[in-house]
Amino acid sequence: MKKERLPIVYDVPDDVRLELPFFSRSGKFTDAYDEFADICLNNLTFAAYNLLRWKGKPLTLAPFQSCILDVLWEKTFPILLMTRGGGKTFMLAVYAVLRAILTPGSKIVVVAASFRQSKLVFEYIEQLYEFSPILRSACRQPPEKPSDSRRLRIGNSTILALPLGNGEKIRGIRATHILTDEFASIPPEIFQVVVRGFAAVSADPIEAARKLHMENKAIEEGRMSADARSRIRGNQIVYSGTANFQFNHFYKLYCIHKKIIESRFIGNADKINNTFQLNDEEMAFEGDLDYRDYAIIQVPYQGLPRAFMDEKQIAQARATMPKSLFQMEYECIFPTDSDGFYKRSMINAATPGLPGYNMKAPFATEIRGQPGYHYVMGIDPARKTDNFAISILKLMKDGTYRNIFCDSMNRKRFPEATRKVRELLKRFNIVRIAMDAGGGGLTVEDLLSDEAMLQPGDIPIWRIDDDETARFEGLHILDMVNFNPTWLGETNYGLAADIEHRRLLFPYRTSSGHASEKHEKCWEEIDQQINEMCMIVVTATKTGIQHFDIPELPSSQQATLKHSQRKDRYSALLLASYAARTYITEGARMQFPETGGWVGMDW
Repeated sequence: MKKERLPIVYDVPDDVRLELPFFSRSGKFTDAYDEFADICLNNLTFAAYNLLRWKGKPLTLAPFQSCILDVLWEKTFPILLMTRGGGKTFMLAVYAVLRAILTPGSKIVVVAASFRQSKLVFEYIEQLYEFSPILRSACRQPPEKPSDSRRLRIGNSTILALPLGNGEKIRGIRATHILTDEFASIPPEIFQVVVRGFAAVSADPIEAARKLHMENKAIEEGRMSADARSRIRGNQIVYSGTANFQFNHFYKLYCIHKKIIESRFIGNADKINNTFQLNDEEMAFEGDLDYRDYAIIQVPYQGLPRAFMDEKQIAQARATMPKSLFQMEYECIFPTDSDGFYKRSMINAATPGLPGYNMKAPFATEIRGQPGYHYVMGIDPARKTDNFAISILKLMKDGTYRNIFCDSMNRKRFPEATRKVRELLKRFNIVRIAMDAGGGGLTVEDLLSDEAMLQPGDIPIWRIDDDETARFEGLHILDMVNFNPTWLGETNYGLAADIEHRRLLFPYRTSSGHASEKHEKCWEEIDQQINEMCMIVVTATKTGIQHFDIPELPSSQQATLKHSQRKDRYSALLLASYAARTYITEGARMQFPETGGWVGMDW
């Protein structure tokens, strides 16, 4: 009669522990510590429960988290594709700590497109350190926090979180395990040349070379078959993040992994490279491939236990986000393109540095203007729950303008927001400001010209072409705009044309090695600005008037969810692009009043 398998019990008394089938080991152990380590290696959920603590309690993992941990542990090239809010970053932290404890000598590197994202993973590691006495006792010292990295030494293992930048400052790093977060945002050429190189050298290169030589010799002499060759796991790369559009390199990597797994491919990488037409700047593979090294963990919000995520938040996201963005963020689906007025593919095509765009050199954001250049500013003032958003474009000598700065403030008083504008006027050579006259715009206008608000060195800001204020000293650069249907239609189509014809260009995230908090925030603001643009849809009334807005909410949700629909950063860019076009056009008319035509500025 087959013996019934007992359920797994994690917290059991010492006197009965070794009698349970779960703890039966194939080998004999003379040392209790060796036996405990062997048990942990064979059941990572048990290891997490007994070695780590979370907020005062043993760390208990949900079944799906246990499965994720097991796959990350066993596979060399796993993809961790999860819904937003599903705990992906936390699981990377748990995996990193357990790997460092249970595999002595591990060198684990955490890297993301922004240092802030890498630090999010490390912050979870820090919390595990603070809550877990066993982990603290295994560490040489508390977590190290220099300005350009984060490090935790566990025994003779190391966990290191790094900024990516342009890759120049982190070349030469070596790792046995690379954990990439938000992989879709990591430029493929930097990943291929720099990040992948972290794992190029074996953890024990001499032993690996000796073993391979001995096996090859045995095969040549007929003492061993090729099929019996030991499977070399090698160093690990974990690709994690949320889904992105299909023209992003993450989708191509996803398809390649899926093809390798489904075809049970074992062989030379050239066949895969030729099939997918990969080149060195994308995700080209080298050497021999084995499908058993690959895995895809795909966890949409529907795959999580009930109540694991706030269902009201999911409903809100589904109601307020465009379908394509919701699919990416919560359903782990790679859509073909955004479904709004501004296509993400069109914006990517206007981003020098992205694959497929080689016309101009990439550029980064700026938090301070460069001498010799003119800048224009767009301002969407705050309205109660809305953001006070500012966008700045840099006018180039070739007639293009670059989106180099974005910032937003929430629930700030108008005097404080006006001081922010004043601060930016000192950092950038602003030649034109376009501001929405509604939603507090007139109040901000008054504050910009109010002598009582001026600090030493400040100059009053006045409207352009205003007969009443023309005689006053100051900068006459302010264009107050009324958001009427005619202006909105012309300006939105103008912005779309600027992007399509690549007059308005977007920054490339890692074209600069900067890793300051101000640069990180500016990158994130522009990311949000692009997301807001992709949400805009066009509707028309019965009389043919077009409206450019985010999708309309169901009537039952308008009262509770309206506050979550933000488009302030997009509006600021709309105003800034309008300011750039009008300023350049006016300059062209002044230079050539008779012949007309659009030309570059006189610098």
